[in-house]
Amino acid sequence: MTRNRELPQFEILEILKDDIGRYARVKAMYPDGEITIRWGLDSLTYVNLKDAFSTRVFDRMPNLNYKYKLLNFYGSSPNADETRDYSGFIECILGKQIKQIEFKCSESFAGNIKWMSEVKSCDKLNHLKWMD
Repeated sequence: MTRNRELPQFEILEILKDDIGRYARVKAMYPDGEITIRWGLDSLTYVNLKDAFSTRVFDRMPNLNYKYKLLNFYGSSPNADETRDYSGFIECILGKQIKQIEFKCSESFAGNIKWMSEVKSCDKLNHLKWMD
């Protein structure tokens, strides 16, 4: 699969919960560099993204080097009551095998995907930088 080098790529490193709240630790890769960030998650997105992130679609053997990339787009569909359902997408990668996985997310998470995809420089994310 070819990638547009102008679009950022987001590798999910882990999904956790602490005293501050739910979050994903994400390595954001832009043409000018990369930065590891804390991406806050609401409860709906946290549960569903964590479930998708733990999926081992190719082989369940331990110690396999799975990678998970959050994709730069989301989907939405209307409901009968005039609300919308939102979905995010990740790629589960093992070697040359790639499988796309859809997960339910909130409207605010979908908006964050859109915003992060429009950012042109990792310098714009310094306020989200992961602090060890």
